[in-house]
Amino acid sequence: MAYQKVGTGQSANDGTGDDLRTGAGKINANIEEVYAKINGVATNTITDGTAITTDSVALLTATQTLTNKSLTSPTITGTGAIAGTFTGDITGNVTGNVTGDLTGNISSASGNVQVTAATNILEIRGDGSAVEGQIVLNCHANSHGQTIKPQPHSANVTNTLLLPADGNSTLVSEIATQTLTNKTLTSPTITGTGAIAGTFTGDITGNVTGNVTGNVDGIVGGTTPAAVTGTTITSTTTFQLKAYADTTARDAAITSPVAGMLVYLTATNKAQVYNGTAWEDLT
Repeated sequence: MAYQKVGTGQSANDGTGDDLRTGAGKINANIEEVYAKINGVATNTITDGTAITTDSVALLTATQTLTNKSLTSPTITGTGAIAGTFTGDITGNVTGNVTGDLTGNISSASGNVQVTAATNILEIRGDGSAVEGQIVLNCHANSHGQTIKPQPHSANVTNTLLLPADGNSTLVSEIATQTLTNKTLTSPTITGTGAIAGTFTGDITGNVTGNVTGNVDGIVGGTTPAAVTGTTITSTTTFQLKAYADTTARDAAITSPVAGMLVYLTATNKAQVYNGTAWEDLT
């Protein structure tokens, strides 16, 4: 309803103003609309005896608390705080920047904190000057933390790091002492004074240009050994031939012997040499 002004005439008792009934009706209608607005109800529900709400009317500049209010397309400015327990969703797009210090925690008592980006990427940015973006993973007591950070800007690196597949695993460190299992090394360079130990059931192939020290419990060259030319095998202590229980075990291990190969048979306690056609006892 639009505001209704009571007509008072041009001068007192000139007969041009509203009569008492009409004026009183306008006053009642105006007051009913104000009551309805303050009480948040329809105008036609305001009747004789309706009490005005005990709530306070919100003013533009006063410091007040709003309860159970819905803000449609609001603009919130200043240094105030948004606090409380939110049981619904906070939805919508943020087209500006969210800046400032976060002194509290982002947590979820009922499950994981999930971040869903359109690109499926959560980007931790650097400061634009000298500090790289970083993620710190704390221990359960939050007294120790390990930091994940990228290569510096000077390295000019943009790549993808894939985490280990299959079962639970630990990443390999450049300096830590660790044991690698079921790994294939392609064109490796192995240096230092370490040892290559263990039982190898496969073949070790390729050329060795350095010295091989220690015991060789097998056949150099495999079951079909290659001919050796210009190589002298020496020992400052002893040199032991590969021993076989009998000729059956020997032939099973050495399927294609070459001339000059030496073995030892424990069944006869004799050394044998292959003459290119057959094995002969050394007497």
